[in-house]
Amino acid sequence: MTIKFEGEIYRDDRMFVLNIATATDSEGKACWNLATYRNTLTLPFIRNDFFDTKEELLKYVRKIEPYVPLISNNKKPLEIPETIDPDNHPKVWQYFNKWLIDQKLFSAVDGKTHVPYYVDKRGFREKLFHVTIEKV
Repeated sequence: MTIKFEGEIYRDDRMFVLNIATATDSEGKACWNLATYRNTLTLPFIRNDFFDTKEELLKYVRKIEPYVPLISNNKKPLEIPETIDPDNHPKVWQYFNKWLIDQKLFSAVDGKTHVPYYVDKRGFREKLFHVTIEKV
């Protein structure tokens, strides 16, 4: 499913997607990487964030991923019902994750990595990649 929006072709309703990777920092220390991409056909890179532990990274993803802007919601995130306290991140995450499943989409925490369609015709790989941060 693709969506044409503001002159770009998006892979689905989300304007951005996240990928998780294992990483090695410039001193050779193991860490975790969260990469953000614009969710168009070629997945242009937006930013990297690094975390010391997988637990920190997963907690962060579950806190921010429900707030990704959606094309269908005029670039605003999924509307969370008023019955869910917005500060209750696990409940917000649960609601958002159900929406993903209903849309036949996946979260960054599902062990899949978004890739351009020329890399895999499905648009994802069922594995995590590794990132090495080079000294500049």
